[in-house]
Order: sequence, then C-alpha cells, then structure tokens
Amino acid sequence: MISLNYENVCKDYLETPPVELMAKKAKSFYFASVIFSKERLHRVATLYKLCRLIDDCADELRPTDSLNAIQSLLYDLEHPNINTRFNRLVREVEQYGVERRHIKQLVIGANFDSQGRKIENTADLMLYCYRVAGVVGLMMCSLIGVKDESAFPHAIDLGIGMQLTNIARDVKEDAQRGRVYLPKKWDPKLLANSKQTPKELKQQIRELLRLSETYYDSGFRGLSYIPIRPRIVITIAAQLYRHIGIKILQNDCEVLGGRTQLSFFEKVIVALKSAKAIFQGQFWKKGQHEKSLHSSLGHVPGVNL
Repeated sequence: MISLNYENVCKDYLETPPVELMAKKAKSFYFASVIFSKERLHRVATLYKLCRLIDDCADELRPTDSLNAIQSLLYDLEHPNINTRFNRLVREVEQYGVERRHIKQLVIGANFDSQGRKIENTADLMLYCYRVAGVVGLMMCSLIGVKDESAFPHAIDLGIGMQLTNIARDVKEDAQRGRVYLPKKWDPKLLANSKQTPKELKQQIRELLRLSETYYDSGFRGLSYIPIRPRIVITIAAQLYRHIGIKILQNDCEVLGGRTQLSFFEKVIVALKSAKAIFQGQFWKKGQHEKSLHSSLGHVPGVNL
C-alpha cells in the first residue's frame, strides 16, 4: 500500500479528474491533446495521472519514504488484486490496452531515482530515458489506436527524444534534488547554486540536444503508423518539446539561470508550423527504424535489436 506520507504529498491531485490534472500539470501536452476525442483524451489523461503518481513517489518524498513507496508500487504490480489507488489506476489503463510489464519498466526507472543512483555513461542515460519516457511512448500506442508493432521502436524513440530535452531543460531543478542525469560527474550542489552555466556544461547540453534530434527524427519517421487525428496531436506535442530544446540552444545553453519554457504565443506558432508536416512525406510514409538507436537498451519491451 502507498504510504500515508505519499498520499499527503499528492492529496492536491489524487482526487482530481485526470483531464483536469493534465491541464494543470502538463500544459504543453494538454495544449496539443485538446484535438483528441473526449474519450481518447480521458484515456490519455488517465495514463498521465498514473505516470505522475509514479514520478512523485521518486520526486516528492524523503529518500527513505521514496524507496518504500516505490517498493510498494512494485509489490502492487505483482499483486493486481490488492485494492490500492495505484492498482485501481493500473487496472483502468489495462482496460485501454496498456500492459502491466510496461508500467513496471516505468516504476523501475523511478526506483533508479529513489535509490540515488548515478548516470555513469551514455548507455546508462539511454536506458534511463527508455524507462522513464520511451516506455510511455510504448504505452501510448494502445491508447491512440496504433496496432502495427513496427511502430513501437519509433514510439520509444520519440519518448527518449522528449526526455533528453527534459534533462537539458531541468538541469538546475534536478540538481536541487541532488540529481544529475549527465554522464559527466557534476556536483549537484554546484549546479544548484550556480546562476551561470559553465562552458563545459553548455557543450554537454549541446551534445545532449544533438542526440535528442536523432531520436526525434526516428520518432517522426513512425508518425504514419498513428491514426490521423492522434497523429496530429503527437506531432504537435513532440514539436513543442523539441522547440524547448531549440530555445535552449538559441539562449546559448544557459540552463542554470532559469527554466526554459515556451510562451502561449510560441506554442501557437509551433502548432501552426507543425501543421505543415501534413504535406511532408514522413507524415504519410512508414519509415525504417535504425537498430543502432537501441543497441544499449538490452532486452526490454518494444525495442528493435
């Protein structure tokens, strides 16, 4: 059972309807997702609520409580008949086609955070991104009507690209939690207290965003597997995240001076530009997945090895 401490931390949204929660907490994705039908929006928002619960077990508790909460989630996944808030959410998204083994990968990713483990190299980084975001792309497939398994590696890559953008954007916020997701061993206290980004860190952010472009490109090559209406939503949502990275680059990778965000006007511009994708080949033509992008992921669900 999830600890009372966790429920106290999350009481402001555990009872909140999923769509309302996503509108408050995931503004960029909600901005794009209003194109969904009412039923599909509810399903996607319910998955978001589940993912948010898992993330907050890692992010919003003291280390010991966090570890206990994550272990509770793993236990619940192995015992689906236990009637916790978590299992009720899991059972609901299972009705929409989401697999419990995929949710387990997300919880394992959260466990990495709660244990205070470090990213030692690029392979560690890619596996972490798979577990906290790539697998979310995989789970989204069942919610938006994707049937062809050839789409799954592209969905994973789109999630990885978006997570790499998140890591670049949230360097300071993560450092304030004592976490650094960059392979080089930076002192989180130094990053948390700095107002200017060191030159070496700027270069690493550039490399991270360059890597994200590779995964975005692979993700976009899988767009044609998605039914047309959700295809537009996913295109806009991914481009919104991608343009956060572009804005970081335009600001000379100054990531410690403040969190980079898109204004509402910028989001509208990106959405309008994204509409041009309808006239591009990758929006309609199924692309080939590059196996090398998954070479460091191992035998986890959905990968192309």
